[in-house]
Amino acid sequence: MNFTIMPEAVQAYKKYADFREGECYRFYVRTGGPGTGGLFYAVEKSSQDEIGTDDVLFEVEGICFWIRGSDAWYFDGGTLSYNKYLGEYGFEFYNPSLE
Repeated sequence: MNFTIMPEAVQAYKKYADFREGECYRFYVRTGGPGTGGLFYAVEKSSQDEIGTDDVLFEVEGICFWIRGSDAWYFDGGTLSYNKYLGEYGFEFYNPSLE
């Protein structure tokens, strides 16, 4: 799977969400709220014990990120970046294959 997590995004997670080196977080797909019907990515703290054999593991800036194999379709070919001008709301996920 080809998914890029930019170091600037990880640094922003450390700053705004108190992510710490050595911790592990899972990216997954969520549906939008009432009336939106869209999909978006979400992230939650997890344990490395939860990572299965079909899951994909990334380590960026000392932090472990992983994606379940069943969610790979959403992330494959995508990039998670960070726009510093938007402060704590500057996380940007882009995947041209979803257009």
